[in-house]
Parts: sequence; structure tokens; C-alpha cells
Amino acid sequence: HYTLRSVIAVLTDWAFLAFIVAMPTTMYLFFAGIYGDQVSTAGPIVAALMMVTMATYGGLGAALNAGAQIQSERSSGWFRQLMLTALTPMEFLLAKVITAVVVVVPGIGIVFVAGALRGVRMDAATWASSFVLLLGSLLPMVLLGLVLGLWLKQQVASAATTLTMLALSMLGGLWFPLDMLPAPMQTIGKLLPSYWAGQIGTWPLLPDAAFPLAGLQVIGVWTVGLVALGALGYRRAVRTSRR
Repeated sequence: HYTLRSVIAVLTDWAFLAFIVAMPTTMYLFFAGIYGDQVSTAGPIVAALMMVTMATYGGLGAALNAGAQIQSERSSGWFRQLMLTALTPMEFLLAKVITAVVVVVPGIGIVFVAGALRGVRMDAATWASSFVLLLGSLLPMVLLGLVLGLWLKQQVASAATTLTMLALSMLGGLWFPLDMLPAPMQTIGKLLPSYWAGQIGTWPLLPDAAFPLAGLQVIGVWTVGLVALGALGYRRAVRTSRR
């Protein structure tokens, strides 16, 4: 029941959904407009790679905003009601992850649609595998958004989410190739799940490339750590709601 309630709440927030759809589409069209001539010269594979990279950015933004609903629930006193239920921290996190996936899907899908309208052509299996792999690899970003929503006060959570999204996008090579950054920043970038989400999402487009197994390790470490932080944050948020 709590999962269904959370999903309905986010699907009826039209302003939030419009933002989730408009942001990645605008960024994709912006970068496609700037580098359009270069992409056309380089060939269709580069256009597809740009599309998936921008879809990663769109999914990242949608995933990190998973904590926005938590802030609303905390400010409205809903956490006080949760204390009266048998909802466990893991059940709470699972409900929020499912709700976030509902939002991340259009965040990725809208860029794929825009790419198709701009002429990106791939076979159905490549479209589907890229979408599914990208969606799965963004799980740590969903958990990070939840952690920010649980641990930070409402006044700073929104700003922290925005700054985190910008940092993960830049250092993760979603705005420009990672090898354009200084060596120390490249090292940091390869420790971030945002970088590996892009690498895993674009892997189906590169038939001769080896699957980025290192990315699975990074994503796994982040996932385990953020699940632990999320569970602790939930207990803390419920406890402090008594005041």
C-alpha cells in the first residue's frame, strides 16, 4: 500500500514530471545543436553515443530527485504516521526505489525519443538493451537521492541534490569525454557510478567492446554503501520526527 501511494503521489505531481521530461530533452537538443555538424561527419554511431550519454544525464537527474518526495513527507509529518506502522527501513527504501524507477523511465525514454526524431537509428535489440542496462546502472543514483532526502534538512537538500547532480555529470564524463579532464579528475571520475552508468548504457552500441565489468564493481560498492546509509537515515528521520 505504501509503494502504491508513493507511485500515485509522484505520477500526479505534474510540475515535477514536466521538469523531469523537459530537463534532459533540453540538454540533449542543446548539445546536439552545438556538436551537430561534428556528429554528422563522425557518423551515426557518434550520434547514438551522444544520445545515450544525454539519456544517462536525464536519468541521473530523475534518480537523484527521488529524495524530493521524502522531504515533502517529512515536512507534512507523514514520518510520524510511519512510526505507527510495521514498515521496516528496507521496505521503505524498496518502495522509494520502485517509485523512483517510475520517474527515471521517462527521464531516459524522452531522450531516446528525441534521438530517434533527430535521426538516430539502431536495431530494436540495441535500443532495448541500452535502455535496460542504463536503467539498472542508475540504481546507486536513486539510492543517493534517497540518502540526501533522509539525512539533510529540507532547506539544504534541494541545493545539495543539484550540486551533486552537476558534480556527478561533469566528473562522470556526461557533458564531455572524461579524457579531456586532468588526470586526477579522470581517476575520480572512474570511481563514480555516473561514469560507469554511461559506459554500461553505451556498451550495446559498441559490438567489439568488452563489457565494462569494473563498472559493475563500482556500482555494487556504491549500492551496498548507500543502502546502509539509507537504512540508517530512515531510522534517524523517524526518530527525529518525534520532536
